[in-house]
Amino acid sequence: MTYRIVLEQSLCSGFASCAELAPGVFRLGDAGVAETLVGETDEPAALEAAASCPMGAISIFDVAGARVA
Repeated sequence: MTYRIVLEQSLCSGFASCAELAPGVFRLGDAGVAETLVGETDEPAALEAAASCPMGAISIFDVAGARVA
């Protein structure tokens, strides 16, 4: 399944758990907050990364637009 990633950088505190769990999807940028490397992915690790975000800065949606994480 393909997932659409939405990252609200203003909520990110730079814990970087997302980048550790899904390095092909997220990275910690120069400003010390997460950045997305792709807008869509089929990596299941993206769901785990979203769930691990202590600030709730990551939302994941399916192709129909329903929030899955």
